[in-house]
Amino acid sequence: MLDNNDSIFLIHNGRNITCREFKQTVKKQISYIKTLNPAEVVLSGDDTYIFLVNLFSCIYLNIPTVLIGDKTRLQYVDGVFIDKVVDSTEETEIGEIDLDYTISFLTSGSTGVPKKINISLNNLIAEAEDMIAAVDFSNVLQFITTTTLSHHYGCTVCLFVPILLNIPINTKRILYPEEISMENTALVSSPSFLSKLVKYSVLPPNIPLVITSAGAKLKDNVFDYWNKYTRIVDMYGCTETGVLAYKDTPNQNMKLLKRVEIENNIVKCPYMLSDEFQLSDSIEILPDGIRVLSRSDRIVKIQEERISLMEIEKYLNEIDGIEQSYCLKIGEKLAAVTVLTNEGKEKLIKEGLFSFIKNLKSLLKEKTRIVPQKWKFLDEIPLNNMGKPDNEYICSLFNINLTLPLVKSRQDKELELVFLRDSNFFKGHFTDYPIVPGVVQLYFASFYINQLFGLNLDMGQLKRIKFSNLMFPDKSIDLVFTEKEDSILYKYQKGDKVYSSGQFPKTNIFLEGNK
Repeated sequence: MLDNNDSIFLIHNGRNITCREFKQTVKKQISYIKTLNPAEVVLSGDDTYIFLVNLFSCIYLNIPTVLIGDKTRLQYVDGVFIDKVVDSTEETEIGEIDLDYTISFLTSGSTGVPKKINISLNNLIAEAEDMIAAVDFSNVLQFITTTTLSHHYGCTVCLFVPILLNIPINTKRILYPEEISMENTALVSSPSFLSKLVKYSVLPPNIPLVITSAGAKLKDNVFDYWNKYTRIVDMYGCTETGVLAYKDTPNQNMKLLKRVEIENNIVKCPYMLSDEFQLSDSIEILPDGIRVLSRSDRIVKIQEERISLMEIEKYLNEIDGIEQSYCLKIGEKLAAVTVLTNEGKEKLIKEGLFSFIKNLKSLLKEKTRIVPQKWKFLDEIPLNNMGKPDNEYICSLFNINLTLPLVKSRQDKELELVFLRDSNFFKGHFTDYPIVPGVVQLYFASFYINQLFGLNLDMGQLKRIKFSNLMFPDKSIDLVFTEKEDSILYKYQKGDKVYSSGQFPKTNIFLEGNK
């Protein structure tokens, strides 16, 4: 699969790495992994280069591997976690790769605890071959990605497709559109990344020759936008089966990959170890392909009634003032996360939290009996690195005892916040003259540091805390962060007026991964 030749396999930190050089690194890493004597290895996709060196080391060693999107999912797996490449002086000779070797992928866990799905190298190669037959990758000089190679979709499209085509893989994960400065690329991406660029009418310096998207349905307006500039391919599948269908033309149905058969929602294809798989999504088979009617994990049972979360979201999005929504089941209750327009935010501040939610419920009850009982108003839907709503993180927001402030806007490391007068921390706290408690200011400084910097800081280590002015509800306040080498400074201010400030030392911290 990787020949001992001087063709370029990776582009890492701007440097070309040949297949021969990469295999030399793998031989050294194998010597290191042998010293650990692991029965199973867990690999994260956070760093593409480290991931690939360790993945191929395990493949040559025939050690089972479990792939996770990021370190936050370590709680769901056993095995030895390896996240470094060791420059060993020893090398281990390697033989041929066993194409029956299996890799364990984790499902997204959108309906509960994720589970392992085993896929063989033969399965991944077959899927990649059919993708190449379906998608025109001619003239592509390198593959780039916004997602990780530790997901089934990313592994197939951004590892096995370029291997079969003998096209280099750029290990730099794309986070911002301005980073797409390379020419003649194939971009492996997700609806969330592509949608944001459409929302703000942003184009990268060099538009990729082809863009693939998976993880959720690509909205029609996003597809139409990118289709004006390049070849865009919307893919459908799941972790268990791999990519099953695609469309590369607007206003058409999904076309099945050439070796995929679907009948009565039973899938048969060479991309999985099992002979067949029962799709729980609602699929309509058409003469020219398929139409995905609904995703199964978007149907829940509440109060003995089956409801479609997508349908509730549709009703919510039709209400004036709501830009986007996401619903989920928490316990036995329906919960909603909504992103408000600027007009919606002003209405929330004017009406107050309780009245605003009451009015939303009243409007929803005209269309559905079951309405959300839990609400959070955010400036964006939290997503995981595959561009899907991050259920685990969203659930954690509903476990916070304090009412979240309304984020009116954010720019880089600065947020414009409003502490709403109906917030629960005002109860019993100067009823006739409410002010934002100091402990609440400290908590949300730490909370947003976790969001923006991916750091969980110890509030007990706070230094230079200063409360300069009283902070009142329903007033716009800027929370500004400044990152230093050994600390992060925060300041609540409006113009020249400073309300409070402090310093979080970077001690006793651990990485969380940005949400």
